[in-house]
Amino acid sequence: MSTLITKNRDREQFTFANINLLGHCNADCYFCLGKDIKDELAGKNQMGVHWEEWKNFWTFLKLCKKENVKKLYLTGQTADGLQYKHLDTLVDFLQAIDFVVGVRTNGYLAEKKIESIKKMKGEIGYSIHSLDPQTNWRIMGRADIPNWDKIIPNSGDDVRVAIVINRFNLPQIDDVIKYISKFKNVKYIQLRRISTDTRYNLLEKDIGMFESFYRKFSTVNKQTGEIYGAQIFNLYGKDITFWRTVECSVNSLNYFTDGTVSDEYFVIEGYLKNMEREGQ
Repeated sequence: MSTLITKNRDREQFTFANINLLGHCNADCYFCLGKDIKDELAGKNQMGVHWEEWKNFWTFLKLCKKENVKKLYLTGQTADGLQYKHLDTLVDFLQAIDFVVGVRTNGYLAEKKIESIKKMKGEIGYSIHSLDPQTNWRIMGRADIPNWDKIIPNSGDDVRVAIVINRFNLPQIDDVIKYISKFKNVKYIQLRRISTDTRYNLLEKDIGMFESFYRKFSTVNKQTGEIYGAQIFNLYGKDITFWRTVECSVNSLNYFTDGTVSDEYFVIEGYLKNMEREGQ
């Protein structure tokens, strides 16, 4: 693998945990990390299964308590964080036992689920890769754009927006940042580099584009800080963080709704190691 990818295994203490929903996503992002193990995840749909029936869920929650992890994020490897059928009861239960719940979502269900979002006490993370329908279709398999002007202001005071830099949206990054910056409740914007364990040859171009963009950006903008090894800049009044997932030092626990529990920050590695241990 190219030197563009270096996995940092010197991780800090666990600070959050992910609940990785498995199902059928309402978008089709070509760089989705779940596609790294699409065969292993095929057919594992728990989007309609009540969380009380999720295998090893209680084991996962006990591990979070043991590690003093309070922040839980609903996200997905083959689904979106807002697609889950029993979303409200899950959020209510977790927050009643002193967890702080947030979500990572593409926003396509955000208008419909805005009341569910409002009750979440944790960070609300939206992915906005383009504002142009044609570009968005090439990235996410959808030409419709969520109504961000309505969604973001109604999503509470702790919103983060992630933009994955890729071959299709590179010329539009500044415009997207400028647009997002008008929302006062967006705490920061995260520019993300594509991550992959098994499809590097397909995504090498995008990874290189991120690094080229960073080099140009950092020559004309002054770095203002750093968090978990990620550089922070300020543009249009917002903190902009350059996030290389596998190289940062943040650490998390991971639960997959098929019952996989992992203390690996590297999601794909953790899932495959668990399968290997169980002899699948």
